Amino acid sequence: MKKRHTPTAAAFAAALLAGCAMPALAWAAEAAGDAEGTSVSELLVKGKRADMGSVKAVEAVEYGNSVQIVTAADVAQSGAVNFAELAQFLIKGVNVGYSPDEGEYTIRLDGGGDRDTLVVRDGVPLYDRGPALEDIWGTTTIDPHMIERVEVFRGGNSLFFGSNGGIGVVSLVTKKPDGTRKGELGVSYGSFESRELWGNYSFPLDDDGRHSVMFYGSVQATDGPRIFNPDDFVDNIRAAGGVQEYPLNRNEVGVKYLWKIDDSAELRLNAEYTESQFQDAFPDREVHSPNTVRYPIIDGSLQKRWSPMLMTEVNGYYSNPKLWNTELYPDICKDQAGCINPSTNARVPFGAWSGKVFANGANRGFGSTNQRRAGFKEYGLTVRNTVNLHELLEFVVGGQVVRYQDDSAAEYPVDNDPATTTGVFIDARPRLPFSPDTAISLAVRTDFLPGSEKRTVWKFGVRQPLPYGFYARANGGTSYSLPRITELRTETSTVVGNPNLQTEETETYNGAIGYERRFDGFAVSAEVGGFKTEITNRIRTTTDFPVPASDGFPARNTYYNDPAITRIVGVTADINLNIGESWRLNLGYTAQDAAAKTGVSKGEQINETPAWFISGMLEWTSPDRHLNVAIMPRLQGSEFASGGLTINGRPQIRKNFGKYTVTNATVNYFLGDDMQYQLQFRVVNVFNEKYAERYGFGNQLYGSAFNRGEYTNRDPRYFFGYPFEGKPRAFYGTFTARF
Repeated sequence: MKKRHTPTAAAFAAALLAGCAMPALAWAAEAAGDAEGTSVSELLVKGKRADMGSVKAVEAVEYGNSVQIVTAADVAQSGAVNFAELAQFLIKGVNVGYSPDEGEYTIRLDGGGDRDTLVVRDGVPLYDRGPALEDIWGTTTIDPHMIERVEVFRGGNSLFFGSNGGIGVVSLVTKKPDGTRKGELGVSYGSFESRELWGNYSFPLDDDGRHSVMFYGSVQATDGPRIFNPDDFVDNIRAAGGVQEYPLNRNEVGVKYLWKIDDSAELRLNAEYTESQFQDAFPDREVHSPNTVRYPIIDGSLQKRWSPMLMTEVNGYYSNPKLWNTELYPDICKDQAGCINPSTNARVPFGAWSGKVFANGANRGFGSTNQRRAGFKEYGLTVRNTVNLHELLEFVVGGQVVRYQDDSAAEYPVDNDPATTTGVFIDARPRLPFSPDTAISLAVRTDFLPGSEKRTVWKFGVRQPLPYGFYARANGGTSYSLPRITELRTETSTVVGNPNLQTEETETYNGAIGYERRFDGFAVSAEVGGFKTEITNRIRTTTDFPVPASDGFPARNTYYNDPAITRIVGVTADINLNIGESWRLNLGYTAQDAAAKTGVSKGEQINETPAWFISGMLEWTSPDRHLNVAIMPRLQGSEFASGGLTINGRPQIRKNFGKYTVTNATVNYFLGDDMQYQLQFRVVNVFNEKYAERYGFGNQLYGSAFNRGEYTNRDPRYFFGYPFEGKPRAFYGTFTARF
């Protein structure tokens, strides 16, 4: 074991020592320009740092990447109650799955799947590597009111962020103490008995503000809109009470600390605890399925400028999410003569609900004796050194260590041995004497995985300014995604893991022509581009029980590597306009052709990938700045889902659940001498569009006709599909005080 880890540790140490031994880029001055609601590229002055963007974001734009910035003002004006709603209407190129008011959701950029878009918050990846029970959705811990900005990196970005960023990274930067005294307090009430209270307060601990802290927290509760149409429920699930509301309760508390060590260094620490409780029942299975998630996170960062020629950044984190899940299923009368309902003493027909329910296995019942904890522990450390050799070469060198360990109850058949991935990276940025404005980045990263396996990924980027405010950019790279623990080793009554799964690999390219110009009272930035991605060994889930019944288990679904390469080809068009002091418009268009290159589904749009969509915001602010009106539309084309019985290699059911237009709107009024008080009236789904966020597939295992033997589980009637309904028209009122 020691011998196997020796080269990993040595390589990591070598990278860090090399970075610390060389001179680095001088700290940049602030860039000029209006920071609100624009992309980083609009603010970029070569060699300088945009005040609203992180160093990573500004450097990414300078070297050929597409980066969108969503500011705290944008978030506040949208009124988003969680990160799913924020992403759905404010992030360009993103597709959101599941209902925004449920306790879980997925976020995908540019045609990718759940594992291709990495969401990180202050350097902490909110990616679920797979506890024993089921997924724990880390993005549900995000409180929109604590977001300072969202930086959206489109294109492959695994070099600095690690695995699972193969198509994009959504990086959240939260509000932090800065040595001054300030605070926020807000309250909201709206449809579905939704109520929320949040706040934060920061203050210095000493006279010069070198030490300061922030306390923050939020309480959210809602009955939630219905997610599934009652007509889509299996008859016995409906009879047993499966048709229900989907309440969500979320509580968060945290503290942040800042130490300005001197003018060249600062240390930041954060500790937070989030608890979510929500329902997770589906139309074909559970009649009752409450979940409890407890999610502690500790993270910190240290930045040090050693000289005008060297800067080091260190980020570390620890997280330990835990999940308790209860699943109650209907007991079915299997006696042809009928059964007696124990509650009513009425006779129950053969194949109908008997009046009783049972827990799904020993680990999902009630109480401490038959409800088992699922969870994991994860530790991460990243060191990044920026190096500049004057007019010849600039580069970034460093490393990253991520350690994962399952933390589920002993009753689950999952190995608890820790798995450590160590990566080293270098990003070289040569300067061309004959073309000093050309920015080029050539990078490589090698990850040493558990055991003797390793993966090397690469990335390039280039940006070329052109006359009259135009520019051209391009980037490309590779990434990978390891199978999750659940995909390898889970074993339930409906799903069994596949220990032979291979690593999913991604190769993507992205390019565009853009224009940026500021005039008197008018600013515009626009970009037209495209992307191409190929995903090999894509991990998918079967839908019609390919694993035969054995050892007392019924036939079950499993995970497999798709032998066909998935090719995603798309075009993008973005525009941002600022007209005077009153009008602002930003729109993003994405069209994508995503299909397998071979096999029976060759050329057929893959599941849950819209053919096209447009999202954006039109905003008007009164001349006195007190009144603001924002309209946020989302238009979407066809989006398919396939499932059910496989017939001649093709899924029996293929449903187009896309083609809709949803519009949200807010009216904001600011009061006070400094406009420190905000009143907001929000309308969700203004035109009450009926649409689906996602589409699922179920079966008639608990259906009366199936249990009477009228058909088998290989009959097309056994399988059916159902939409995850979007939120109907809803109204919210909010008051926020900033002091």
